[in-house]
Amino acid sequence: MQFTAESTELGVTERAFEMTIEGERVPGILWLPEGARGPRPLLLLCHGGMQHKRVDTLLAKARAFVRHHGYACLSIDNPGHGERASEAELAQARALRGAAALPPIDPDRMRQLAARVGRAVGEWKAVLDAAQQLPEVGAGPVGWWGLSMGTAIGVPFVAGEPRVRAAVLGLAGVRNEEFGRLARQITVPAMVMCQWDDEVAPRDSVLALFDALGSAEKTLHANPGRHVQVPLYERQAWEEFFARHLGRAAAG
Repeated sequence: MQFTAESTELGVTERAFEMTIEGERVPGILWLPEGARGPRPLLLLCHGGMQHKRVDTLLAKARAFVRHHGYACLSIDNPGHGERASEAELAQARALRGAAALPPIDPDRMRQLAARVGRAVGEWKAVLDAAQQLPEVGAGPVGWWGLSMGTAIGVPFVAGEPRVRAAVLGLAGVRNEEFGRLARQITVPAMVMCQWDDEVAPRDSVLALFDALGSAEKTLHANPGRHVQVPLYERQAWEEFFARHLGRAAAG
């Protein structure tokens, strides 16, 4: 993990980094309390489709968890996104962001996503390995937050990663048997987000994900609205969920 830039604002230190994983340059960001020392909970923040590692909503979550709970937070650009996107992919993302509603996930997009998920899962594992070698992060408890594409990646990642102790998932659902099988392997506490009028992830598929999860403790948060209309007040619920299952950082 090579750090390329660092800045501190209102008690939050933001470090840009990059890694080379299987020949691919993977850029990311690590957020920490200013002057952090010693191990602490680590929250992995996975952006959604057409987004990037420092999208405003992700940045707000990272800063909140650092300031309120002393966490380390980490995000990377997933394959085909952010600094890893081609000009054509960036143009498509700009066009879709300006649309009144996101289109449904058609078979071509599903195939493209599936082809990237395996690579992304391996990259997240490598980045987690590297982050936990840092003394200011350490081998503390790990959480996963990822909606939409962050759940498409998150379900196989969490299913195969014993270091993750709690996960927020949703805005994506079970669309095939393999995804359902992986969901059943997840046994950590989980919160699933569902938008009742979601035009991208139909509510039935999200409810099927909730049902498939093997977690003894799982909670469904369903709100009216479309795919990108998750209410801001859910941020408090996410903070309480992770604080309950990962704890808070010790002073230092």
